[in-house]
Amino acid sequence: MLAWILAHAYYKKSSKNIPDWAKPLVEKLPKSRPTDSELLKIFEEALDTGSIVQDPVFGHVACPNCYAPASDFEEKGHTDLYSERTYVFVTCPHCGWSDGGEV
Repeated sequence: MLAWILAHAYYKKSSKNIPDWAKPLVEKLPKSRPTDSELLKIFEEALDTGSIVQDPVFGHVACPNCYAPASDFEEKGHTDLYSERTYVFVTCPHCGWSDGGEV
């Protein structure tokens, strides 16, 4: 999804469509079409510096529906005492999208 956002911003060149959390990434794009390794380097630097925050459980950086940053996600956990399995769910408070699974 991150690659799509960066590619979308690169080709559209329209800041009004870029989510706020992605703007630091888009600003670092080279003037010519970036290679995959350049995109990966930009993304890794953003993670290392904290420019973008990755959901610690599932690795999302944004909601796939509304592009809200993962830092806005609400997390809930549940332990099934019978099976002794733990499940975690993340929900986007802006649009209601959710993801979950066993951890």
